[in-house]
Amino acid sequence: MPQSADLLVADIGGTNARFAISDADGGLHELRVLHAANFPKVDEAITAYFADLKRPRPTQACFAVACPASGPEIKLTNSSWRFVKADLCQQFQFDRFVVINDFEALAASVPVLSGTQLAELRPGRADPTSVSLVIGPGTGLGVGAYVPAGKNAWAVISGEGGHVGFAPNTEEEVRLWRRMREKYGRVSAERVLNGAGLVNVYRFIADEAGQQRGEVDAPEISRRALAGEEVATNAVLMFFDMLGSVTGDLALAFGSRAGVYIGGGITPKLLDFARRSNFIDRFLDKGRVAAILQSMPIWVILEGRAALYGVRRQFDREGT
Repeated sequence: MPQSADLLVADIGGTNARFAISDADGGLHELRVLHAANFPKVDEAITAYFADLKRPRPTQACFAVACPASGPEIKLTNSSWRFVKADLCQQFQFDRFVVINDFEALAASVPVLSGTQLAELRPGRADPTSVSLVIGPGTGLGVGAYVPAGKNAWAVISGEGGHVGFAPNTEEEVRLWRRMREKYGRVSAERVLNGAGLVNVYRFIADEAGQQRGEVDAPEISRRALAGEEVATNAVLMFFDMLGSVTGDLALAFGSRAGVYIGGGITPKLLDFARRSNFIDRFLDKGRVAAILQSMPIWVILEGRAALYGVRRQFDREGT
């Protein structure tokens, strides 16, 4: 089947929804970022996007969503948005409407990212015939993988890897785990490795230091760390230490010899802290099997439109 023409693409997360028109060559036009909290329902956000559209309205659409994408109904994990695929398709009169997981989309973008779209966190020797791991702390903790399958063929893997159990590696992290256990019961990696997780880490460090810091969110903690506040700095460094351990565990699980890509909204803004932290040491600290990770390069995805490129690639692939 030949590539279609204009396609409505969307990357719908827990905080923001990015909409754009993708042409047949994969170029993006009329990108808009809408704050999910401003729209009670996803169809209202789509309507708002279409209201300002300067191009003809596409008759096909593909959305990436931050939740499992199988089944007739979509329920965002970290948002109140939900929709029934068939209803949305009928409402906007789409001839074809595809919904995929957001980390399927991000994983599908990996082969087309280069240059200033990426920042190297660790050099290595990538095996292009192997798997690429994609992990991203943001509103949630997403995990996916890109699997090459010969010329112009590939598969992507998505799941809920961010909800694996959190395993502390230091005495301080054991104390953090105990605190999270009291609060949540089971402690997943996402509980400490997303925006809300950064808040959990910050409050833990502030309490241990005997300091009261009031109500904060992840952007404010990031601002305080960038301004040199000690508690915020220590929280961000601890965050990346733990991210290194989890990323290394998942790299072992996926056998990602083609490399590791870190997406999400947190790491690009705090890249210098990722470099200053023990991320790499913790990534490599895998005992008897540490040698498996030695050759793996690690990049940070700086391209905010990456998932939208992947949405188009997946839509075209599934239509062939």
